[in-house]
Amino acid sequence: MRRTGERVGGIGSACCGAGPGTVLVASSGSGRGGGDGVSTTEPVRPGPAQWGALILFAGASGAVDVLAFIALGRVFAGVMTGNLVLLGLSLTGTGDEGGPAAPLLALGGYVVGVAVVAPFVRRRPEEPETHWPRAVVRWLAVEVIVLAAVTVAWGAAGGAPAQPWLDVVLVAVAVAMGMQSAALAGAGAAGGPGTYFTGTLTQVVVRAVGTGGARRADLGSLARLVALTAGASVGALVYAASAPWAMAVPLLWASAALACAALSPRPDRSSPTAPTTGDTS
Repeated sequence: MRRTGERVGGIGSACCGAGPGTVLVASSGSGRGGGDGVSTTEPVRPGPAQWGALILFAGASGAVDVLAFIALGRVFAGVMTGNLVLLGLSLTGTGDEGGPAAPLLALGGYVVGVAVVAPFVRRRPEEPETHWPRAVVRWLAVEVIVLAAVTVAWGAAGGAPAQPWLDVVLVAVAVAMGMQSAALAGAGAAGGPGTYFTGTLTQVVVRAVGTGGARRADLGSLARLVALTAGASVGALVYAASAPWAMAVPLLWASAALACAALSPRPDRSSPTAPTTGDTS
């Protein structure tokens, strides 16, 4: 019999689709007479504050990507599959989007952001899946600092920095998105993707067309897609109205998200946790 709070990993839990990065946590009840009841498994889902952070970070991602596309070389800061396509197009010489420099800069910045953060946000065995590790929130705070620096520099340049500073801004926002993605991936089952949402859209549709008990509304994931779109819309509108203020849009989204992340539950270091077994992830 598994102990309460014991994590059940593996392919089966991933296929259940209970939420971002689903992990099943086994719990056991007590039967009449003090014996153990039937062990049940409950999917780990983000809490309210965590969902708020995930939704707001999606808005930040949308705002950064639209500004990168319309102002930084028609590439993306967070959607690396799109940049790979643009890189492939640029190598053929048949497109109108310029050479490979901008896609390569965005790809390089994103990779640096992920590589810097990933080693520091790995979950410790004693940290429960329902909580975001402290390192995750710290690195999300660093992302906000990077976006704040970009916002100040962008405004000082009147919203139209000359080269090579335009490329510096592109690399900086790509680094920020890489940091966001790596940090939210480190949040585990209570986190989710930070910049790429094709899988989120797939999950929403799969659940919507499910049969019987499998059909259910995935309002949290749907809200993230709406926030992604809203962030892009607001970013584009502000850029059109007042370019020097445009980079403040993703900064505000990310700052609000960080505030929610700071309110999310933290592991209690004073209380022991049950040992985990069966982790195959």
